[in-house]
Amino acid sequence: MSKSLKIALAIQVLIMLSVLIPPVITKATGTEVFLETERVDPRALFRGDYVILSYPIGRDVSKELAKKALESGDLVYVTVSLDKPAKFISASTEKPNLDRGQACLVARVDESMRWNEEVSLSFPQISQFFVPEGTGRDIESDLNTMAAKVATTKSCNAVLLNLDYL
Repeated sequence: MSKSLKIALAIQVLIMLSVLIPPVITKATGTEVFLETERVDPRALFRGDYVILSYPIGRDVSKELAKKALESGDLVYVTVSLDKPAKFISASTEKPNLDRGQACLVARVDESMRWNEEVSLSFPQISQFFVPEGTGRDIESDLNTMAAKVATTKSCNAVLLNLDYL
């Protein structure tokens, strides 16, 4: 094998590892948070069964902060408690300094706020949960009594681990 081929393969392996390693580190070292879920459509024709998750804490942000973040394109950092389910503590466009018993999540303001006054945040890192084939409808009916088990780091990166009953 030529030297340039070895270098090309090494670069490809490094790129793949750079995508795979951060979620594994978050799962292994992150703080577990349980977020209440809400019912949303669980099925896509080409992607199979999955649950799109919405979180009530996404509505606790002030309208002023949401409008500012929407206009500037900033992320919103939501600080929550470690209770089960987690309680909203605060939100900001800057990364928070976390106290003991707190975790943070990265969110974006839902684009629908441009046309109406209702504040809603989406949490892109933890918004979809793939489920076994044929179970999407059953899980959808139970979502209002479930919590998303999420691992989150101090830098607010999050990975969805599972769905649990409250």
